[in-house]
Amino acid sequence: MQIEIPCPKCRNTRMKFERPEPLDSDIITCFTCGHELGTLGSVKARMLASLERMKKQALQRKQ
Repeated sequence: MQIEIPCPKCRNTRMKFERPEPLDSDIITCFTCGHELGTLGSVKARMLASLERMKKQALQRKQ
């Protein structure tokens, strides 16, 4: 499985997982430089928090 998240170290967006169907406790690793971004669960939580902030900002602009 691959996911596209920018690596803070090399800016590549290709990531790799330990197994084909990753668990939330599996660590996401950059495919190019090997930098560890954290667990799948923590990355999901950060992405959801970021989406919520973007939605709130969009609503504030409309008002």
